[in-house]
Amino acid sequence: MKQFFDKDFWKNTAGCTVGTLIGILLTFGTSSYLENRSKTEMARKTVMLTLHNLDASTRNMQTLLDELQQYDTLFTQAASLMPDRLGQMGSDSLQMFVNAFGSRRLLMTDHTTSSIFSNSFEVWQCLDDEKVIGRIGNCYSVLDVCREEYLRMEELRQKAYQAYWHECPPMDYPDAEKTAKALLERYDVRYVLSIHSNVIQMLKHTHGIVCQLNERNKQVLHITQEELDEVGKLLEQNSYNIKSDDMQTPENNLNENEVNE
Repeated sequence: MKQFFDKDFWKNTAGCTVGTLIGILLTFGTSSYLENRSKTEMARKTVMLTLHNLDASTRNMQTLLDELQQYDTLFTQAASLMPDRLGQMGSDSLQMFVNAFGSRRLLMTDHTTSSIFSNSFEVWQCLDDEKVIGRIGNCYSVLDVCREEYLRMEELRQKAYQAYWHECPPMDYPDAEKTAKALLERYDVRYVLSIHSNVIQMLKHTHGIVCQLNERNKQVLHITQEELDEVGKLLEQNSYNIKSDDMQTPENNLNENEVNE
């Protein structure tokens, strides 16, 4: 019984027990720390990929807007010279006008990055500012609206152009002036031209909102453009604007028709 009340025995036992508990705590604590650190690093990488994807998407949309603005300049000039002064534009400009109206782009967008971010709860947990998540979500939503409106505008143009083509193909007219005049005399074409400028202004405004939200996230997260550009070097381009091979382009539409004639 004396052994049971031996102070040295209990002292050693208590020391061993405490040492074991400390060892367990350190082991699990270190593992937890490393795991949380890994999650944080992965969350930051995911956010950087997302911001880079938004950068690429906004640049692509800006390219489309610049092209639409060039087209709109042609459209406005041609419409203002109807019906008797179209010849003032010259044959080349009139050909460009008809080609631009009939042009079409095939848009291809990879939603992988936005899907990864949207479904990554660990990323959301590791972000200190929940507003960042909201801004990223708004960026993708507004970009989707821009694409839908762009495609709606293009669909209207294509429908009017196809009807014009079926009525009388451009190469059947004697010269570029009569070709352009026949196009401009159509009610569906004039409707497209009447709303074209307004659609461009709306797209510019919404695109500007996306750019502001994306830049704000970079500032809040202290992510530099150099870091995002470095990320971009490791990735393949994930959003494309490809001109369809089987559609006519502004540069060769009428010229090809003349050759076929």
